[in-house]
Amino acid sequence: MHRSNVQTHTHSSILPLKGAPMNSSHNIIQPTGLGEYGKLDALLSLLFPSTVYVQNSQNLNGHMHSLRLLKLSNGASLLLKGSPSTGTPLLRHERFCLETEARFLALIGQSANPCIPQIYHYDPYGSPLGSSYSLRQYVKGTPLSVMACQLTLQQRNGIDRHLGFLAGTIGQNVAPAFGSLQQVAVGAGKSSWSDAFCALFESVLRDSEDMFINLPYGQIRDELSRLQSALEEVILPRLVVVGLGRSSHVLLDDESKQLSGVIDFSSAFWGDILMAEVFENPNPAVISGAGLPLDRTPGETIRLLMYACYRLVSQITVQYYRNRDETKEFDARRRLTATITKMMTMRPV
Repeated sequence: MHRSNVQTHTHSSILPLKGAPMNSSHNIIQPTGLGEYGKLDALLSLLFPSTVYVQNSQNLNGHMHSLRLLKLSNGASLLLKGSPSTGTPLLRHERFCLETEARFLALIGQSANPCIPQIYHYDPYGSPLGSSYSLRQYVKGTPLSVMACQLTLQQRNGIDRHLGFLAGTIGQNVAPAFGSLQQVAVGAGKSSWSDAFCALFESVLRDSEDMFINLPYGQIRDELSRLQSALEEVILPRLVVVGLGRSSHVLLDDESKQLSGVIDFSSAFWGDILMAEVFENPNPAVISGAGLPLDRTPGETIRLLMYACYRLVSQITVQYYRNRDETKEFDARRRLTATITKMMTMRPV
């Protein structure tokens, strides 16, 4: 990647959202005595002319956050995403998911990528709905996890190449420090990727320990410490979506079978672009799309194993915070064992 294409962002450039800045909504007078559609219309009045109103509102179930599809009188479709219900158990990093995604979409919206939804508004205070929420463009499509068996090799390669390109494009955004989008925005990021990644990993290990989940904690921490020098090779904080490439987050057009959009950016982080899930055992089309060399250095190989280990621990841990899926947990445990075994064979760089 040429350095000339890289955009540098400071904390001040990622706060404003189209329609209203993140911190402006506390000035809005909260309407009283309004029904559901009245509250939604009051929300839309912040962004659209008074002639635009909600024609239909549909709850989308099965998600940690409350999701509502809004169809407007002007033909637009928006997604209203609210905070998880009060009783929902959350991992440490999940407490900031809504804000993280809003910050990411506000930042990346400057490049107007058609596969990434545009955000219109984020309100951490909850006016007029009563809890924090974001309002963004609705992305149509069927998840890759559903359509994968219908794809030809050529179609799948085209999708993977596009995902690699997206990862590379997102990674052109750089910051002055490593860490979460919130930390870097307030000047509390870390100067070392090693420190930032180890802190992120430690947080999910503590989430797991809080639930008394049976995992090889000592072995994981020992390998992380032993191979930590590979993390020091990363010196430029790039924007990465850790879950990018997850088949349930990749949406395809039903007819063309091409990429129509990507959803869920709550795992965005300032770090190493190789941490994106799309780079875990990728086919050459992903690497080509990202503009990266096919051959991996020893340090990159180690880091990819460390990132896979982090994601697998996260996948196991979340099963104990949600409705447990024993099949998914067993698969993640099997892969975690294999990943740790590979890490043990690696020599520090």
